Amino acid sequence: MPEQNQNKPVDCVVKVDINNNNAVAAMNITPPQFGGRDLSVELIKEAIATAGVTYGIKEDNIEDAVKKSRFNTDIIVAAWTPATDGVDGTIKWKFDRETTSTPIEDEKGNVDYKNLGTVRNIYKNTVIAEITLPTDGTPGTDVRGSTLAPKPGKKAAYTVGTNTAVSEDGKRITATADGALVYKSNTFQVEHEVVIKTNIDFATGNIEFIGDVIVNGDIMEGFEVTSLSGNVLIKGGVYGGTVKAAKNITIKKGANHSKIECEGDFIVMFCEYSDIKCEGNLEATNLIICNVYCGGKLKIKGKSGGLVGGRYTIMDEVDVENIGSSHYPVTEVTLGNNAVLTNEKSELMKAIEKRNQEIHDLTLIIDFLNDKKKRDLKPLPAEKEEILGNAVRTRLIKSRDIQTMNKRIAEIDEILQNKQNLRINCKGTIYPKTKIVINTSRYEVANEWTRCSVFVGEDGEITFGQL
Repeated sequence: MPEQNQNKPVDCVVKVDINNNNAVAAMNITPPQFGGRDLSVELIKEAIATAGVTYGIKEDNIEDAVKKSRFNTDIIVAAWTPATDGVDGTIKWKFDRETTSTPIEDEKGNVDYKNLGTVRNIYKNTVIAEITLPTDGTPGTDVRGSTLAPKPGKKAAYTVGTNTAVSEDGKRITATADGALVYKSNTFQVEHEVVIKTNIDFATGNIEFIGDVIVNGDIMEGFEVTSLSGNVLIKGGVYGGTVKAAKNITIKKGANHSKIECEGDFIVMFCEYSDIKCEGNLEATNLIICNVYCGGKLKIKGKSGGLVGGRYTIMDEVDVENIGSSHYPVTEVTLGNNAVLTNEKSELMKAIEKRNQEIHDLTLIIDFLNDKKKRDLKPLPAEKEEILGNAVRTRLIKSRDIQTMNKRIAEIDEILQNKQNLRINCKGTIYPKTKIVINTSRYEVANEWTRCSVFVGEDGEITFGQL
């Protein structure tokens, strides 16, 4: 009996174990004895199924174990697919947080020490930052077939500043308005107004901004402040500088040897030796030796204020305290668009006279060279032919210039048929050597006039009346 039990067949045994997190299933095979059931793929799969393994089965490992009779060895028969966690979102700012005032170098290597890029202009829809969205990750599966949830990525940390917005797809931060890009309160913002707390000089460089500009100090010689679409307020003065604005300019103190240009109104305490182009109204206490164009009304405030020396072209009425001074500097006042057009017509007529003389001289050259060809019965030398050709072309160009200028003169004549009812109101004195032009009428003051109104009378002549 003992011998019979010892020879009893023992089947091959496949034991499958799964680790604690169900990531791997491994088998260990005990070989058969005495003709017991042999190892087979079916036997292994039965053991795997009995252990509850349903996913990630390694078919190759199973076949290899059977083929090579790999007994008493731990063999991986299944492995999970781990969950892939999501990737955190990122943000890449396209601008530096700090604005550095550095001289600008052009393509030729020339360095402009007055343009430092102090103000950073930005336009609507400009991309301020690129955002990478977080990913959700990919689910996994353990060897028992259970789904493993991934850890989703975190959204990039950022704050949306004033006048900026996140795009609909969440992938960009853009400017929602024109303005100055600044980094403030831990985020980028777009401001409609720029305030310079100091003077405009070599420390700040020139200022060019899309919106409103406020300067708490002065503008020093050779420097510029420009608002491309807004207003400029200078709380100090302008001394040899330039101020330009798409709207209004206000200078709390004065301007000396400066250049002022604005599409709106201009208000200043005083101006001396300055060029002013103002499309709107102009208000000051004194304008001294200035060259002024005012597209609206000009008003001089203060009993001692006035227009003293210089040239003043005003498209509307003038309210002034004084014109000229007792020292009799020449002061020219041109009132109304008609007066401007009259001056333009005069300049055009001079230009036509010059063109006609040039055409006459060119005609003499053309006639001489053509006569020479006829006399010599042969072509002119190459250099003479070039002179002839140039003369013919230039004469044609100048003839066309005359046609264009005559057309403009005809337009001016038609406009001048409508007289403008404009006047100068002077509460103080108009001094001698003051030249006045209203519409097409001209007058040079020889005697002092006080508290008077100057206008064109019914006879078409400049007339003085009492206020």
